[in-house]
Amino acid sequence: MKLPVALALVIGVIGAVITYLYVGPLGGLGLMVPATFLGAASYFAAGGDRAALAKSVPTNVWGIVCGTVTLILLGLVASPVLVGVIVGGLTAVFILGALVPALGFVPGSVLGFATTVMFGLLTSASGTDFSLPTGPFTVMLVSFLVGAGFGYVSSILAGKLVAKAPATESAPAAA
Repeated sequence: MKLPVALALVIGVIGAVITYLYVGPLGGLGLMVPATFLGAASYFAAGGDRAALAKSVPTNVWGIVCGTVTLILLGLVASPVLVGVIVGGLTAVFILGALVPALGFVPGSVLGFATTVMFGLLTSASGTDFSLPTGPFTVMLVSFLVGAGFGYVSSILAGKLVAKAPATESAPAAA
């Protein structure tokens, strides 16, 4: 089986199960399907192997932390100018995090930051709320961590589905 087909099958099935769990039995936790998919995407963008977990997870968490600080500060201001300054300033902070080697995968930070700020702004959630299902930090953290696991498991299962190259026919024996 070709890799895109294997990934489509595995990610499709796991995505369906996660969605069912998030809107069904685990619905009260407020976990976000898009954030989980972005956690998996971050894992694949970082290389899609065990080392990718060490690249993507810390940066996702860093982005979530910076997004949470942004929401806390946004709760203190009303001026659109100050809102822009806060978002721009914390964007600079999470990018500067790349000066620390463990935070060098900036796309992972962007995903964590953007989804946390989006969640907070769309739901009017407070950055100081750390509870499930309403706290931006906790909801995003758990959703992204599940996503990293989702990506990792998907890559392993898809690898098992990929057909090995057919054995080449041995050369005819010399006469």
